Amino acid sequence: MQISVKEIERQLYAGFGSKYKAFGGFIDTVYWSACLSAVRDEVLLSHIIFCNDIMQIPPTHTFLRARPIHTPLSEFDKRAIGAFWGYVFKFVFGYAHQKSVTARVNTVRTASYFSGPPGSVEIIK
Repeated sequence: MQISVKEIERQLYAGFGSKYKAFGGFIDTVYWSACLSAVRDEVLLSHIIFCNDIMQIPPTHTFLRARPIHTPLSEFDKRAIGAFWGYVFKFVFGYAHQKSVTARVNTVRTASYFSGPPGSVEIIK
């Protein structure tokens, strides 16, 4: 699957709030913007995909390591960041499965990695 950063962003704005109603208030917050910034960074996004696919490291974990947030996250923010990356992998990229594992980054204790993509994911311009 080839997909552009702009298409990922379009799909996030079009569907995230309706799919994850509890996290609708996350859209356009400072952490939403941080997640979008990571999506817009094609190199970082490719690394996030690689870490998920090959190393089974959750996207949330890789994101928080690559773009550290130096303040403790609220429960809502931790779950919303996880929902953001879950939406990208499950509903934009089409991964079929997820597994929760220990994350231990910032105050996040667990996060999910995703498996069963319909094909390899390639970020294009």
